[in-house]
Amino acid sequence: MFKSYRIWLAAAWLLGYASLAAAVSSAPLQALNSYIQNSGNCSERVVEWDREYGEKAVNGETSRDFYYRVLDFLDWGQCGRPFFRPVISELRKVWIIYARGKVSEAEFEAKEAELINLLFAAIKDEARGAQMVRAYQARMTSRLINLDMPRQYTNCTFFGDKPGCMD
Repeated sequence: MFKSYRIWLAAAWLLGYASLAAAVSSAPLQALNSYIQNSGNCSERVVEWDREYGEKAVNGETSRDFYYRVLDFLDWGQCGRPFFRPVISELRKVWIIYARGKVSEAEFEAKEAELINLLFAAIKDEARGAQMVRAYQARMTSRLINLDMPRQYTNCTFFGDKPGCMD
C-alpha cells in the first residue's frame, strides 16, 4: 500500500513538472541548442550530449535544471567562453526559482530571455564579453546586498525589480 502511494505521488509530481516545463517558452533552449549544433567548434562531447538531451529539454521531457546543470559542467571546447559558466549557472538558478513557484511565468521568461541575450551579446562582442557578464553579476550582487534583508548572489537574483531566491 505504501509503495503504491509513493508511485502515484511520484507520477503526479512528474506530470506537474512536465506541464510546468511545457508551459514556458522553449526559445532560449532552442537558441542554445542551435549555437551548440551550428558553431562548428564545440567539443564532440557537448555536441553529442546536446543532440541527445537538447531536443528533450525543448520538449519538456528533460528538465531545464538537468539541462543547464550538465551544460555548466561540460567542456565546451573551442566554442566555449570563460563567461559561459556564470550565465548557465544563472539560467539554472532562475529555472529553480520559477519551478518552486516563487515567480510568475512571465517573470521567468523575461529573466531567461535577458540571460540568453546577455550570453549571445557577450559571444558577439568577444573582446568585452567577460566584462559584460561580470558587470551583470556585480549589478545583481549590489542590488541583493542593498535589500533590507541582504541576500546572496548564489541563491537569489532579480526578476525585474522583484528579488527571487531558491530558498
